[in-house]
Amino acid sequence: MCVLSDPLKNPFILNWRLTEIHGWGLVGVHTCLHLLRIGGSPVLYSTPDLETMRPQTQALLGPVGEASRRLEEVVTTLQAQGRRLHIPDATVLYALGGMMQPSLEEQSFFGDRNVGVGAFTGTALPGKAVSDAKSYSKVVIHSTFNKQVLADHGITSDCVFQGVDPVEVFPGVGNGMFGQRYIVFSGGKTEFRKGQDLVVAAFRAFNQRHPDALLVTAWGNFWPGTALTLRESTVLAVPPVVGPEGVDEAGWLRANGLPEGSFFNCGFLSRQVIAQVLHNCDLGIFPNRCEPGTNLVAMEAMACGVPVILSANTGHLDLIGEDRTYVLSRQSPIVNDAEARRYWGESDVEELLETMEFAYQNRDDARARGKKGSDWVLGHRRWDQFAAEFVDVCLR
Repeated sequence: MCVLSDPLKNPFILNWRLTEIHGWGLVGVHTCLHLLRIGGSPVLYSTPDLETMRPQTQALLGPVGEASRRLEEVVTTLQAQGRRLHIPDATVLYALGGMMQPSLEEQSFFGDRNVGVGAFTGTALPGKAVSDAKSYSKVVIHSTFNKQVLADHGITSDCVFQGVDPVEVFPGVGNGMFGQRYIVFSGGKTEFRKGQDLVVAAFRAFNQRHPDALLVTAWGNFWPGTALTLRESTVLAVPPVVGPEGVDEAGWLRANGLPEGSFFNCGFLSRQVIAQVLHNCDLGIFPNRCEPGTNLVAMEAMACGVPVILSANTGHLDLIGEDRTYVLSRQSPIVNDAEARRYWGESDVEELLETMEFAYQNRDDARARGKKGSDWVLGHRRWDQFAAEFVDVCLR
């Protein structure tokens, strides 16, 4: 073991790469921004992906990344020698895998406070996963679902809810980019867990009733192989095809009965344009089977005033409210021999269709829910609130 001889004063170190294209990256981004606001000393083990960030974020975090390069160099040198680095007075945050791996003893560097940060969908944790989680000073997760799973295995954790940035997502008026259609929005990377097959099945019937409806998707997927998990679907006959260019979403929708002109794929929505798209949407549908957090895309839709339909399972349970969201309460368990999907839920396509129809026929009610949802998210689920509590919990 080696001890860093000239450490920063009380450094707060993150061991994962910062980006603005997924939840993990955003957790890191907003944690570092908060630390900079309060005069803290954020240190990054990996160079941040600045190209994915807004210009103002790049300007703030670019220097942090430059100043952090020495840590990566020192750790790399010591790893080649089979040695670990101890950083005195440091609080180190580690992104843990779905099986709570690796253990603290397997990390290449550590501080005086070592915090494992988890977001996982599997609910069957083997013995090593439990011991790995317990090797950290504490574990922080982002939903009561994940907290319950850890408690089921005797692991104590702290829960801090993720959020939205009101500079990026806020109520607004659409600019008519999709014409005079009734816009149904669906977001999240294409996979069985996110429930796009349920979206397609329900929208197919909905569009037959209402040809003015347009399904607008933001299913951009940097891990296209996850789309193959939709082969498990019991509501669609044809699974998606993944080729060299990624997921053939348009081909998948056509193969499952959606007519040309009934859908529009936005791909991946950048931070700069997400609000503009959402301001043009009439309804958001999220029949997700499992959310380890509270579904960032759903929260962003709510912040923009879009009324949303949420499945009543896992992380969504920290988000739903009878007066601010529509709720899919008919949830069937998803059978899994390894019991790895305990608490997951299969939404009923007919209930989803019925709820979409109610929102379509009762626009005033939908708008009222959209406003209440926006007020609630912007009041209780902001990134600045998350970061302040997150840092406090990690230092406690």
